[in-house]
Amino acid sequence: MKKVISCAMFVCILAGCYTPLNNSGVATTKSWLEISARKNDFEGRQYDSCYRFNVRFWPQEAANELDLQESCISSCCWRSDKEEVVLDFNKNFERDLARYGKARQYTPAKITLKVNHANWLNTTRVTVSPKNSITSNGLIKLAYRTVDNPTRIAQLKQQEQLAAARQATPKTVPQTTRITKTTTTTTKTIVNTTSTDPAKTLVQRVAGSKIDSYFYDMNKRYNKQGAVFLLSERLLHVQPTSDTTALVSCTAKARTGLDAEHLNASTFPCGQWQVNLTTQSVTPFDQRAQLIWGM
Repeated sequence: MKKVISCAMFVCILAGCYTPLNNSGVATTKSWLEISARKNDFEGRQYDSCYRFNVRFWPQEAANELDLQESCISSCCWRSDKEEVVLDFNKNFERDLARYGKARQYTPAKITLKVNHANWLNTTRVTVSPKNSITSNGLIKLAYRTVDNPTRIAQLKQQEQLAAARQATPKTVPQTTRITKTTTTTTKTIVNTTSTDPAKTLVQRVAGSKIDSYFYDMNKRYNKQGAVFLLSERLLHVQPTSDTTALVSCTAKARTGLDAEHLNASTFPCGQWQVNLTTQSVTPFDQRAQLIWGM
């Protein structure tokens, strides 16, 4: 009898004491590890499975730093193709700091997940490093600090001022070329009649609703976790690339926290947008803008 009890305890320890079966009939050591499908040989032994990490994030926007499909979060991954997944939350830190003048730096910077399967227990196991970086119910809670690049912030502000001055002062067309450039001059005159920066106006008109939807969905995700997301102003920084084109960087100010009494000021990037004033077109330039554009 003692041997039976000891054996049962040993099996429980190996299985991580969490063995409810998934829909595929496979037990897992974590409640947030799901097995969507499996492959068995002719003797019924599993030789492969498709797993997914059903995890959540705090703060929610940390998920934006990951490719959720490649990270086996939004879709399952076959174990034979990928037994180890690294969630790198600071992968884009240097890029965003150079691009926007502000960026978040998360701790832990990386979380490593390793998946393996024990046929004799019919159990799929996942090990997490750092060990306690994911709670038992699948919450990845990260600490972070916002890092500023004063030089880049000043540069963006200067570029915006130069763009505003350029748009406010129409160029004088030489007499010898005035006839051949009538169409171009007329187009510029129409654009310059607005009192605000035309590149900003165009981004707001073409992509503004999509950017609003992006933050609306972010607010819903915060509310779903019982947290607070208060969006304030949205800022557009213009970087001219020619007389009629520009790169517009979008950021938004917000306050977030676990409750209304403990809010932290945050800055959220909302993409870089390529603007053509001649064709009145706006196209997403970076990955964040592409994500927003596809919403």
